[in-house]
Amino acid sequence: MACILGAACYIIAITIISTYLVKKEVKAGLTAGLSLRKETECKLSESQQDNPEFFYGWIVVIALTFVGMTSAAQLTFGIYVLDLAREFGWNRTLTSSLASVNNLFYGISAIITGILADRYSPRTTIWAAGFLLGGGVVLSGLANNYWQLFFFFGILAGLGSGCCYSIPSSVVQKWFIEKRGVALGVSMCGIGIGAFIVSLMIGYIIPIYGWRTGFFAEGVLLFLFMFVPAFFIVRDPEEKGLLPYGTKNNHPGNGLNKSQLNLILLIKKLISNRTFLYLYANQFFTCIALLIVSTHVVPFAEDMGIPKLLAASVMGLVGLFSGVGRLQAGFVCDKIGFKKSLIISCSMCCIAILYLITVKNIWMLYIFVVIYSLGYGGKAMSLPGLAGYSLGTGSLGTIMGLISSAFGLGGFIGSILGGWIFDHTHSYVWAFIAGAFCYVIAITCAYLTKKETLLEEIS
Repeated sequence: MACILGAACYIIAITIISTYLVKKEVKAGLTAGLSLRKETECKLSESQQDNPEFFYGWIVVIALTFVGMTSAAQLTFGIYVLDLAREFGWNRTLTSSLASVNNLFYGISAIITGILADRYSPRTTIWAAGFLLGGGVVLSGLANNYWQLFFFFGILAGLGSGCCYSIPSSVVQKWFIEKRGVALGVSMCGIGIGAFIVSLMIGYIIPIYGWRTGFFAEGVLLFLFMFVPAFFIVRDPEEKGLLPYGTKNNHPGNGLNKSQLNLILLIKKLISNRTFLYLYANQFFTCIALLIVSTHVVPFAEDMGIPKLLAASVMGLVGLFSGVGRLQAGFVCDKIGFKKSLIISCSMCCIAILYLITVKNIWMLYIFVVIYSLGYGGKAMSLPGLAGYSLGTGSLGTIMGLISSAFGLGGFIGSILGGWIFDHTHSYVWAFIAGAFCYVIAITCAYLTKKETLLEEIS
């Protein structure tokens, strides 16, 4: 009863708050949007742009790094798997299906948040997502059966997770032409840092206070990661009277597009565009493999007799080292390009997941962590960069939202596939082999991408 009342009160509060925030932002956008752009054009000073005392885009990057930290909800669910399975008597297929549902609704939400980010202030979208994600995870701690967790963690938290990747990966690129790889790499570090912090926190809490307290603490933290930084996020430089960083060196192919496109026309062009489809397929197959790992590597470690906190530290270190991977990939991409970086990163992941089959102890597992994390981090940074370079940044929020939906579909398959294979073979060997095969397909898709003139053709 308490669970139902809590859910009802939460949904009512979400509806009221979100409606107020959306109305406020949309009204402000409609009344001030056009005049702001005209005033901006008049106020821009070439000397001010070329020699800024401090470029506000870096504040946006830092704020979006915190937003990216909320992806921890998806990447750390594996820490709860065995505890939930023991308490409710579930097998791993049923338990991991909660992560699958979460990823499926993440994919739906990613499309919506990406479209909204191109048309309105991302601040409102992030606030609404924060209430859904934080509240959904907190309410998960009150659940007493599968269907309550299905709704709270799978649906509510899944919908709230949608902006953790699509908004940072698109908004940052609107602020930078030069140093775009570095800026994108820094903002994408939040995904890894969040996983590191949350993994260690709940890995410590669960053995002492239980999985319910773990959900409570995680939900509050994820809400704060979204709500506070959102105050500092601005959609594009024009709203601050600036041009994108490095505009003075603007050249063909930098991805700076003239305007946002008609949504239906854009989607029609994208689904017939080979490069977009290859990028979508790359995201889809890498995410099948990623969710096999992120959902099941902690149970895999615990099956070897590794204590909960040490097992949880594996995902925490994946997050930490993937942050390093994103940073180094940012510099590498500025040197060799996003395409080559994406191919190298996926290759590292493929090698690492095959090596995981041979792991017998915690130290061998740490070797896997280093190799896999650097590749995973590089992939997470290189893919949106390649999308921006190949397809342009004018409607990149929508593009990344659509590509992020592949995470939802791939994650839906990966989480439940790993559990199903374990329940039928009592081993994760074939699950890891399936993950490696997915990376081979993803590498092929990355190789086949090329720079398009898609947006210029229809703008």
